[in-house]
Amino acid sequence: MSRVVVHIDRDLSDLVPGFLARKREDAAAIIRAAEISDYGALASIGHKIKGEGGSYGLDAVSEIGAAVEQAAKACDLAAVRQCAQQLAEFLDNLEIVYD
Repeated sequence: MSRVVVHIDRDLSDLVPGFLARKREDAAAIIRAAEISDYGALASIGHKIKGEGGSYGLDAVSEIGAAVEQAAKACDLAAVRQCAQQLAEFLDNLEIVYD
């Protein structure tokens, strides 16, 4: 995956690092929940992520959260794991520009 540049309002600059750290924790939580087939936890995490991304201008995070939620409801662990990997890769390749 190539670098993903996202422009975010400068007023959020104090909040974004913590948000991104929590999304890394969420990616790890998705993997842990998938390991024990905890579909309820997976749907909950996905739903939370889906709602949060757009607040920071990170629509890709919201899209991944929606996909996790949908995959959990379908009991599709392969799709859940793929989403967790997508989230981790997105975060690893994210470059924030504050405007």
